[in-house]
Amino acid sequence: MDQIMQGTNHASGNAGASGPVSGGGAGGADNPMRKIIIMVGVAILVFLAVTTFSVQKSIQSSGQLTAIKDLYFPVLQKIEANMVRLDKMEELFMRSVMLGDNDPLDEELGIYQDGVKAFDEMAAIYPQEAKEIQRLRSEMKTYQDLANNTARALNAKQTNIDAKKMNLLLNELRESIKKFREASYGNFVKSLAESQNTVKLNLYMGIALGLMNLAFMGVLVFFIRNNVRMMAVIAEQNATLELRVAERTAQLRQKTNDIQAMLENMPQGVLTVMPGGVIHPEYSAYMETIFESTDIAGKNLMDLVFSNTSLGSDALSTVDVAVGSVIGEDSMNYEFNSHLLVTEFDKTMPNGAVKSLELSWSPITDDNDVVEKLMLCVRDVTELKRLASEAGAQKRELEIIGEILGVSQEKFQEFIDSAKKFVAENRDIIQKTPNKDMDAVGLLFRNMHTIKGNARTYGLLNMTNTVHETEQVYDELRKDAEKAWEPDAMLAQLDQVEALLDEYAKINDVKLGRKGPGRRGSVEKFLMVEKDQVSRALELIKSAKAADSEAMKAALQEVDQTLSLIGTEKIDHVLAGIIESMPSLAKELGKEPPKISIEDHGIVVRTQIVGLLKNVFTHVFRNSMDHGLETAEVREAAGKSAAGHIRLNLGIQGGRLVFKLGDDGRGLAVAKIRQKAIENGVIQASDNPTPEEIAQLIFASGFSTAEKVTEVSGRGVGMDAVRGFLQREGGDVAIHFTDSNAAAEMRPFELVITLPEKFAAHLSA
Repeated sequence: MDQIMQGTNHASGNAGASGPVSGGGAGGADNPMRKIIIMVGVAILVFLAVTTFSVQKSIQSSGQLTAIKDLYFPVLQKIEANMVRLDKMEELFMRSVMLGDNDPLDEELGIYQDGVKAFDEMAAIYPQEAKEIQRLRSEMKTYQDLANNTARALNAKQTNIDAKKMNLLLNELRESIKKFREASYGNFVKSLAESQNTVKLNLYMGIALGLMNLAFMGVLVFFIRNNVRMMAVIAEQNATLELRVAERTAQLRQKTNDIQAMLENMPQGVLTVMPGGVIHPEYSAYMETIFESTDIAGKNLMDLVFSNTSLGSDALSTVDVAVGSVIGEDSMNYEFNSHLLVTEFDKTMPNGAVKSLELSWSPITDDNDVVEKLMLCVRDVTELKRLASEAGAQKRELEIIGEILGVSQEKFQEFIDSAKKFVAENRDIIQKTPNKDMDAVGLLFRNMHTIKGNARTYGLLNMTNTVHETEQVYDELRKDAEKAWEPDAMLAQLDQVEALLDEYAKINDVKLGRKGPGRRGSVEKFLMVEKDQVSRALELIKSAKAADSEAMKAALQEVDQTLSLIGTEKIDHVLAGIIESMPSLAKELGKEPPKISIEDHGIVVRTQIVGLLKNVFTHVFRNSMDHGLETAEVREAAGKSAAGHIRLNLGIQGGRLVFKLGDDGRGLAVAKIRQKAIENGVIQASDNPTPEEIAQLIFASGFSTAEKVTEVSGRGVGMDAVRGFLQREGGDVAIHFTDSNAAAEMRPFELVITLPEKFAAHLSA
């Protein structure tokens, strides 16, 4: 511009020198070139001013569009989300009422809190409507309180309940949210239209200014076309421009070469997708390695990338539609649909090999922010996934090794043997039961629940998780009368459990070198008795040879006593593993490790019932910890020690081996058991059973008073399993209250377990 101005001044000076001069410099004022220069200068200033104003307005319009997007889109999304939450809250209230259970109300509370949080976020980003949003939030609170109270009242069997008001409030709240959404959308459309009008006005002003500038430049060229110096300047500028163009062309050529070299050598597939889903001719060379084909340019994206993949037809259709809907549209449309573009799948190659591919998508836009093409980057992550899988397998093996090392060799072998017996019994039951039989289902469930309980006792968590899945199938068969009996699927699940048992056993035998039953060996193959008892018996026999008949009689009695102890174990030895696991269980339940006292009164048990006692006391000790003993805070508030106390006493009564198990916990909730029995249809509300009869209901199949199902309790199987195990060996179990207050809701009690006396012996006569 300075050069143009200099050339114009030079032409003006020449014209003044060659023309006539009149009247004291008046000719200088009347010089037409000077007027033209002034007019051009004014035009340029006006052009610059209006252009600046237009640019400023364009920037403001762009900022306004961004503000509209940042304000209304999140608000509209959160409004839609809260309408969905209302439907979900209504569904949960209905589910709670239909099931007669308050558990869905806890889930509903979380959804309601998410809705309140969404209203708070809307108020923060949409302050001009904060008052209206607060009103919607209050209406939602009113509805939630009323619906929650109504559901709980219905579950409590109350009859004077008006559900119409709840439905009326819900409809009013939905209508209020709908109106707020429509008003917000109307504001969005209005603001967008105003921004578009501003952009159009700026465009028209730019066109007008351009035309004005062209007109003035035409006038300027017309008056200075004979100015040689200006032509020289223009020629010089042209030469300079050509040089710059040449330099720029060379730079572009170099960049093109660099990009081409990168595409040919980078170990990653890169291509661009044009309108119609067609692949651009230029792509990275590694794309041919990934897809094992040179026929890539011009092919359809879906045919090249997504054929023979692990994606279903629905997913493929979604990707195809999403690609077609973003190319040629505003980049905002890509942001809305990018989540539909898959990023990972497996692809079967022509040679049968399977590759794991990872995709990343990026839009390529023009100056108007319209998506011209999509760039797709493809990575072959097959090897990475294989390595990750191997690392995962090694990690799992190390976890199993750590679990096994936490259990003694003897106890681990006992667990494996016991679990395999239960699996074999379940397999036999399934094979011999062609149709669904509830007794068979109950036995299957008890056996699998026992395996899980034992695994959890010893901290074998990988085993616990797998067995839990099988147990869940049996649980559904118990609770759902319509659940089909599928022997093949159930046997396949047993195969998984057995395979995991074999894996544990193999790691124990091969990896850890702990093959065999351990120090003591199998108690079924060896007769066990204290060494000093045998020595004492031998000494008595020797000393009695020369003595009288009474001494011989006493010696024989001692020998008989010693022989009776062969194949017996002390109860504290039998239960050692279970007792050792109690601190871990207490921690899981948030309680203090209990004190456990055992009074055997010189009674030992036969080795043939050791497995039975371990299974039984696994259940009863865990029940005592979960249902009986309170948390430290509750116990201390009641004046008790922080840690609970579990007592076990052995005795012989009426030809029976008797175990009495008690604790200093909260006692048995007689009223709660009665209410639960009425709800489950076990007894009628009009029945009037004694507290002792109510207490025995805990042994019913599927009966539980737990508020929720956990890994420890709540499935209604523990005491049912205990009775089933005992009755197989001629035993039984019952509840005996230790107080005389029949009207108390919580009563202290003892769990009395009995077995035939043949399973017991005395350490001393």
